[in-house]
Amino acid sequence: MDTLTLLRELSGHTQWADAVVFSAIDAHPEAGKDERLLGLLRHLHLVQKVFLDVWRNKTINPEETRSFDILELEGYVRGNHREFGEFLDTLTNGMLDAPVRLPWAELVSRNLGFEVAEPTLGETLIQVHAHSAYHRGQVNSRLRELGINPPMTDYIAWVWALKPPASWSGKTS
Repeated sequence: MDTLTLLRELSGHTQWADAVVFSAIDAHPEAGKDERLLGLLRHLHLVQKVFLDVWRNKTINPEETRSFDILELEGYVRGNHREFGEFLDTLTNGMLDAPVRLPWAELVSRNLGFEVAEPTLGETLIQVHAHSAYHRGQVNSRLRELGINPPMTDYIAWVWALKPPASWSGKTS
C-alpha cells in the first residue's frame, strides 16, 4: 500500500471513530453537557481543523471551538471531515515530502528547550490521526467516568467491520 492510500485509510478510520463517539454521546444527552468532555472534544477537533487550515494556507483561529455546544461541535466536525477528504483528494504521493511550516513551532521549541525540526506534509497528516486517537481515548475514559460504556474506536475494529463509512447521528444535519 502506498503512503497516500494509507493516509486515506487513516482518514476514513478517524472519521468513522469520531462519528461513533458522537453517536455514543448523542445517545446520552447528559454527557453532551459535561464541560470536561466538551473541552476534550473541542481541543481534539480544533487541532484537526488547525492543521487543515495550515495545509491550505488559511488563517487559523485557536478560539474557533471555545463556545461550541455538543450539537454545534458535531456539525463542525462533520464539515471538517468533508473538507479533510476534499484536501486529501488533491494530493499526490510526491507532495507528501513537502515541508510544512507550523506557526506554533517557535513556541513549542521554547517549551521543549530545543529547536524543533520542520515536519513534512506526510508527517503532519500522520500527526493529526495520532493526536486524534490519543484524545479520543481520553474522551472514552471520560465517558466511562460518566457511567457510559465507551464505544470501541480502534483502527482494527474498523477493519474488522469492513471499513464502514462514518455514520453520523443526524441530529446536526
